[in-house]
Amino acid sequence: FLQLGYARLWKDMHECTVNVAEAAKQMDTEIDVYLTHFGDTLIPLQEFERIDGVGMFVGRVVPNHGADVGQFLFQLGLMKDLGKEYDFILKLHTKKDDIWRERAIESLCGTREQVHSALNNFAMGSEVDMLAPLGTTFGPKTAVSNIFPHIVEKYGWDQPSSGGPANAFDNETVNKMNQFYQILYPKSEKLSNHDLVIVAGTMFWVRVSAIPLPEILNRRIHNGMTDGYRSNGGAEHILERMFATNIKARGHLIKELPPAPKVIAMYFPQYHQFEENDRFWGKGFTEWTLLEPIKNNYTLKPLPVKDGGLGYYDLMDKGGFTRQQQGKLASAAGVHGFCFYHYWFSGSHAPDHHKVMHKVTEAMAAEDKPNVKFMLSWANEPWSRRWTGGASESADNVVLLSQEYGSEDEWVKHFEYLIPFFNHPRYIKIRGEPVFALYRVGHIGGKLRPMITTWQKLAVEAGLPGLRIVNTLGNFYQTDVGTRQLLEQSGITSSFHFWPQLMAPSNPFKPTSTTASIESFDIPTETQYWGAFSGFDRRPRDPEEKHPMLRSVEAFRNGLANSFSHMSQDVARKIDTNLFFVTAWNEWNEQAVLEPSVQHGFGYLKAVHENLITVPARSP
Repeated sequence: FLQLGYARLWKDMHECTVNVAEAAKQMDTEIDVYLTHFGDTLIPLQEFERIDGVGMFVGRVVPNHGADVGQFLFQLGLMKDLGKEYDFILKLHTKKDDIWRERAIESLCGTREQVHSALNNFAMGSEVDMLAPLGTTFGPKTAVSNIFPHIVEKYGWDQPSSGGPANAFDNETVNKMNQFYQILYPKSEKLSNHDLVIVAGTMFWVRVSAIPLPEILNRRIHNGMTDGYRSNGGAEHILERMFATNIKARGHLIKELPPAPKVIAMYFPQYHQFEENDRFWGKGFTEWTLLEPIKNNYTLKPLPVKDGGLGYYDLMDKGGFTRQQQGKLASAAGVHGFCFYHYWFSGSHAPDHHKVMHKVTEAMAAEDKPNVKFMLSWANEPWSRRWTGGASESADNVVLLSQEYGSEDEWVKHFEYLIPFFNHPRYIKIRGEPVFALYRVGHIGGKLRPMITTWQKLAVEAGLPGLRIVNTLGNFYQTDVGTRQLLEQSGITSSFHFWPQLMAPSNPFKPTSTTASIESFDIPTETQYWGAFSGFDRRPRDPEEKHPMLRSVEAFRNGLANSFSHMSQDVARKIDTNLFFVTAWNEWNEQAVLEPSVQHGFGYLKAVHENLITVPARSP
């Protein structure tokens, strides 16, 4: 049930509807879509009608009477008149507050898999009648630490003298709630203070049997609604509280879903022949050159094509077949997108055009193979013979490709190379900003801030709201001297947890888990995207490696479950789109892979999917 009060926001509603329809198709069913609006011709209704998986589409123009709540009651009446019966309804509207709307959409229908999670939470508890976005359910005595931080800040409830959420339940409001409750349930007693609750924003999944029909369509309720917009005090604001209070007063439960975890798999664009590898390691060298000859039972090897795997592939094979298959595997598992490593070098040991190992990424963008969402991470470290990113001149660690970062002219040239990727329709954006990760901000040193300033300026000139630069939080946080200070000065506001580097003994923070994130850390960037890893073992590259970090499929599955459970409980975490970075899709020579292997088959991909469709809901 979609209420479009603001036509310019229709795309958010459309994306959500697509996710719900795709989930329904996987369950061999369809969805019906009820869409109401105030007559704005800018809303392309046909875009909703033609969504694959939509059975019935009903679009109606309605007067602006009671805002989204009035539209919802109209839709419920229409459902009744059409004789339609449903188990669940998703109510969503074009709330003008971008951050609040983002929280609702991401929590309730941010991915196809999140829709499955919502339905699974209903299935696991018949007493659960409503699912709300994380941190939006509260009563007069709810601690502000259990409320979405944006709501707390918006209403100033973090101030001791504010009165907090009790302000939403003043005496006049509670008296009107009791009047409405008597209309809905004439023989019921007066509501207790314990029953009072609101799902702020009025966006939720609800069990249809929890809606008091036909009583809620009583004209005595409708008559008190506001024509146009009113900040508070109208019948629509009473009903906003009654949808949830009614459920709690009847002894049933309201739970909250976190923003949908969107798995971003780190992608190594090697596995094909290119000039630099030919020169450094011998003609025809690829990662497979090291892996294929290994003869033991524990080193992971790619599952052969005949068994449904990808085999020893060439990422530049004819027609992009392998990349296309990778996309299909990722999509089936619910992987939201790939983070392609991007290689741009500078200095005396760098090609004039700066690019290295670029063919796969360029072909992916040009050919839509794989046809998945993607982003880039600049692997900004020099290449050496020891494969460690070091830059010393010892005999076994000579610099092969230098990383010196140049001057503003080079930064402009680099941005001009990146902008076609940023403008690609599948590039991952947050609030319109392309997400671009930096591997080692400390290695850039004093050039970091002016480089980012230049890029942000160029992004705006290119018509973007800016760039979402994301720091990679790993062992370099400590080993690259001055990283914390550089982050504080750079304007970078986001980091992602890069496992297993996160567990480096040198780091000042110590994760309390061993496979996936369950907490954020004391670092300068307020937004922290969590992550996980499927294993890490460099012995294919360095047989003398003494500390492999192996993770079975079961350990990986349990690690994801633990992480998702903690993110469901962490209301105070400041997160927008809930990107979740997994090491890795295809780092075969570091044994960090989601791709099918001889030893584990499709186990890691199945573990991802199983957890994405069972994200647990929190009891507020």
